[in-house]
Amino acid sequence: MSRFLLALSLASLLLAETPDPSKWEYRRRLAVSSPGVLHLVRLGPEILAHARPDLADLRIVHQDTPLPYSIETLSGSIDEQSHAATITGRERTAAGELQFVVRAPAATRHSRLRLLTSERGFQRAVHLESSIDGKSWDTLLDRAYIMVHEQDGATWKALDIAYPPSTQPYLRVRIGGWPDPRTLTGAVLLLRKETRPLMQTVRESKPEPETPPDPTVTLLRLDFGAKPAPWSRLRIETGSQDFLRPARVTVSSDGKSWRTACSGVLVHSAAAQEFTLPCGDQQARYARLYIYNRDERPIRIDGITAEALVRMLRFVPREKGEHSLWYGNPGATPVAYGLAIIPGRDSPIERIVLVPGPERRYGDPLDAIREWTGQHPAILYGAVFAVAAIIAAYTLRLMKKMAARGGAGNAGS
Repeated sequence: MSRFLLALSLASLLLAETPDPSKWEYRRRLAVSSPGVLHLVRLGPEILAHARPDLADLRIVHQDTPLPYSIETLSGSIDEQSHAATITGRERTAAGELQFVVRAPAATRHSRLRLLTSERGFQRAVHLESSIDGKSWDTLLDRAYIMVHEQDGATWKALDIAYPPSTQPYLRVRIGGWPDPRTLTGAVLLLRKETRPLMQTVRESKPEPETPPDPTVTLLRLDFGAKPAPWSRLRIETGSQDFLRPARVTVSSDGKSWRTACSGVLVHSAAAQEFTLPCGDQQARYARLYIYNRDERPIRIDGITAEALVRMLRFVPREKGEHSLWYGNPGATPVAYGLAIIPGRDSPIERIVLVPGPERRYGDPLDAIREWTGQHPAILYGAVFAVAAIIAAYTLRLMKKMAARGGAGNAGS
């Protein structure tokens, strides 16, 4: 921990920038009470909407001095171990299904079967069983789906079958309606470990339907507003079940010129559910979602949520007191500290999560008043009560005078 703080102190000396506050349009207060401890600030959509896309204009400032910081993106990770498998015993069942056995290498742990095929343009149901000896079989998955779809110059492949981790060396696979066993060219067994990314909601929308170029396509349009916050994936909200649909997302800044942002497969089955389409960092105002239904009924879309990866700004303050997060300077120069000053998120050190205050703009004439009253609430409330007492006393005096005049008038009559 002492080496960590020393690195931070050295990095602070490397920072030569003296920022001009008038060039940063927005700021938020950060109340620091524990100096020398790692502090985290979540960069919410409201901050990201006004910051530069590369976040090069972010500054942590204390007493007009910028402090070193780092930004961590909680993007998750995927680790896959693959094992070549052997396919044996290809045959057709009485129901017309293609059946075969996949043999795993000895002492292999696996959780996913990936089929290799030269077949194109299909969607088929798969039944999966496992065995320790290749003779007695237990159902591993009653029904899953595989697919290869080609449309609009793109190809979608969903040939992975996920199941609970297993060490059984034999898998028996049945695929309905497979025309030619020779087009099944191989199989790979995988053990997949996935850390899901941490996402935050940017905008929830009710998409507007548009006329698609093909009647088998569902086309929906989204408008994120004139100043959209960046997002990195779309999540559909649906009550439909048991579907497998290729999908594509295009984006546009002006609603006229469009480019493909991402494509993927939307799934709802007993074996898997996937309602998201990761698109990388996007900040265009408009998006279109294409869902390719082929010859099946369109799925119902109740809403679409734009989400962004959670980004955490991390810094270690040297003193207690009010700090500020500045952003909103398109011409800011990216800063570099020359040292890896912030440890990984799994490091066993103390950390504090700060909630930034409301957004303020530079030059707001009321901002100085709000800042002073925020620092001196006792004086503020005392002044409010004093003014209220003066008004009450004046009102009471006025009421007494009016009552006296009314009594004199009645006596004269």
